[in-house]
Amino acid sequence: MSMDLSTVAYIVPNLPRFEVDRDQLWSWWDSVTIPIIRLREDSRGHSRGFDGEFWDGVTIWQRPEYQHNIVWKVNYCPNEELFGNITERIINSLPWFNVLGITLWSHKTGIPPHRDGLPIDPFPSAPRINLIDECNRRSFYLLEKKKFKLFRPDLQQGPNLFFFNNQNFEHGASVVTSGRKILIRIDGPLINPEGLREFINTEISSGAKYEGLE
Repeated sequence: MSMDLSTVAYIVPNLPRFEVDRDQLWSWWDSVTIPIIRLREDSRGHSRGFDGEFWDGVTIWQRPEYQHNIVWKVNYCPNEELFGNITERIINSLPWFNVLGITLWSHKTGIPPHRDGLPIDPFPSAPRINLIDECNRRSFYLLEKKKFKLFRPDLQQGPNLFFFNNQNFEHGASVVTSGRKILIRIDGPLINPEGLREFINTEISSGAKYEGLE
């Protein structure tokens, strides 16, 4: 039986964990990342802020045509040795999306609660991967403002691809005092929302981890 997914803050499907060689990653990361700067307004009209103070990052895969539509200034540095298999797995794991770009992000201060420009679907339809999390606390959170209810997905162990509800919940990140974290952001439109809804309902029925409003 399907449930009301508009009340679900996030879901962690039962998919194999995405992993990378950490020793190789950090030395490469420190040589290629730059502060992420907003280039233009997003689809919600957000046009100010985010001038490098919140995140560092690097794009590891991108369709050529997407270069003309990106909202953020980020270095493009493919690394087939580190990410070739991950890139292929990400695209194959998200058949409901037209994946246009894959970017690694790491926040360096607290991120205020906000909604991204996309997606606007009222169910968990924003994909992220918690690739590395060496922080002393879980920092990513979702907030339902009317009931002021907070959710912090536990993604340090087990599956680390998750979908969050960008329309009905705000999201952000708390300050951490030690450790670093890298999220993978997957950009591209959702082209099969009904297929994704069916997948999420099936995963919930199969015991996948999720939280939301009761």
